[in-house]
Amino acid sequence: MEKTPREVLGFYTEQEGTFPGSQPTVDSQYKSLSSIAPFWYKLDDKSPGSVISSVQADHKTKVIQSAHEKKLKVYMVVHNLFYETVEKGKQVASDVLNNEKNRDVFIQNLRNEVNQFNYDGINIDMENLNLTDRDSFSLMVKNLSDTLHRDGKVVTVSVPANTGDSRANPWSPWFDYEKLGQYSDGLMIMTYDEHNPRTKPGSTASVDWTEATIRYALKHKVPPAKILLGIAGYGWDWDTTAGKGKYSSYEELIAKKTKYKAKVLWDSHSKTPHFSYVDQEQHSHQVWFENSDSLEYKLDLVEKYNLRGIGIWRLGLEDPEYWKTIPAKIKVKK
Repeated sequence: MEKTPREVLGFYTEQEGTFPGSQPTVDSQYKSLSSIAPFWYKLDDKSPGSVISSVQADHKTKVIQSAHEKKLKVYMVVHNLFYETVEKGKQVASDVLNNEKNRDVFIQNLRNEVNQFNYDGINIDMENLNLTDRDSFSLMVKNLSDTLHRDGKVVTVSVPANTGDSRANPWSPWFDYEKLGQYSDGLMIMTYDEHNPRTKPGSTASVDWTEATIRYALKHKVPPAKILLGIAGYGWDWDTTAGKGKYSSYEELIAKKTKYKAKVLWDSHSKTPHFSYVDQEQHSHQVWFENSDSLEYKLDLVEKYNLRGIGIWRLGLEDPEYWKTIPAKIKVKK
């Protein structure tokens, strides 16, 4: 039986501290990708409706042209993250969403940027919204889709994972899955950080939790053909002595495993790998991460529920074996 082609979207960033940028992965693995989503724009906290980018225009042009030559689609990501406080991000989003004039300016600015740089569409990644902004967010997505569809562009929305139970992300009721599923071309469900620095150590995305988030979206009438399942390329290293968790790349975690001669264990319940070690300061660490084995279970869910595909956060952090597992398990849409 011929497999259905699936979208493989990779979020794209520049170098972050010691983490490599995403371009080398795009260059080497583009045959196993359908699209990239450069994480370049945030809402302007000084001018509601404007967006700011730390990346120069010629660099954007180069990355986008190079992706198009590789037959990859490119989506412009717009977020409300990395201000001095989380509250600030909420407020900046609210200023756009709750003012019709600002909202119209915002949509026009995005349209201009998309057309100027020849993006194929947009991914809206607004997180930590005020609960009161839920409906105005849905409306903004509807208006944005109406506008960009006239230009033949695609609109996707990143939403926090929701299971409808106590394990739901605290940010999730802020998003109306049903309306967003109706208005946008795709919902990129951020099915990662089930465990994070605010929780006890555990899997980034256990298979049961991941499946529960898919079921929740389907129950809220999101068509499977619009669901992109979030895939983590990273893991968390918890220093349980100090009580803090560190966001870490696969490469970085494997280096720790080697250095401290730790043994990677497989957790058969969550279907994810983990290990523990004691560092030079005699602090105890627990590490949970994703690898090509845990990825297989996520890709099985994509097939089981006939989803649109996956979205990887982010290219350059992942287990290199992902790029053998993906084409082996799913048919990559080109």
